[in-house]
Amino acid sequence: DSLSADSDSGNLISHAEARALKHCMDGLNEGQRNSLKLAYFDGCSHEEIAGTLQAPLGTIKSWVRRGLQGLKRCLEAI
Repeated sequence: DSLSADSDSGNLISHAEARALKHCMDGLNEGQRNSLKLAYFDGCSHEEIAGTLQAPLGTIKSWVRRGLQGLKRCLEAI
């Protein structure tokens, strides 16, 4: 499961942390959620995300920034 393990770095997160992350990701809008998944789980650049989602580069950068801000607020509140 991509939310519970990062095999490249050997870091594992607990099931509770994975559930919290999923809950917070589900609270983002679709553009933010898809952008973050492509950036952090698939390792795509902003340019690659823009091509995949067929959105302007500036929009992708905003989605990533706002998505990270939203995740931070949500995870701090849990």
